Amino acid sequence: MAKENEVGYLVKRVQLALRAMLDSTLVDLDLTTAQYAVLYHIAHSPGASNAELARLSFVTPQTMIRLVHGLERKHFLLRRPSPRDPHMLEARLTKDGTRVLRTAQRQVNSIHDRMLGSLSPAEREQLATWLTYLAEQIEGR
Repeated sequence: MAKENEVGYLVKRVQLALRAMLDSTLVDLDLTTAQYAVLYHIAHSPGASNAELARLSFVTPQTMIRLVHGLERKHFLLRRPSPRDPHMLEARLTKDGTRVLRTAQRQVNSIHDRMLGSLSPAEREQLATWLTYLAEQIEGR
């Protein structure tokens, strides 16, 4: 079987192309793709710990610490003691962080629309189902 027809190869090819396009688009907002992912997950998972954010963003906990500090320096987020656990700091988006996330989300949505092209909503759903199935097979679920 030729490389072009191997599913793993094709998935990686899509991932690399998507990441390159995200990186080149988000740079105008002074964001990396990883920083965008952190802002997105903070907005959608309020109160998540750094370890949870790291898992959601596909980075190590050590990398997450650096990402969070960088986003704090840009005034896109702030951290305060958690009401659930005063020893844990919760990250929250600032007004600037919310603004830049909204702009980034529009750009990311545009990239996703380009990537998915003329697939119908049903085809997009089917693709998501297949990709979820593949991930769960590999993860042993």
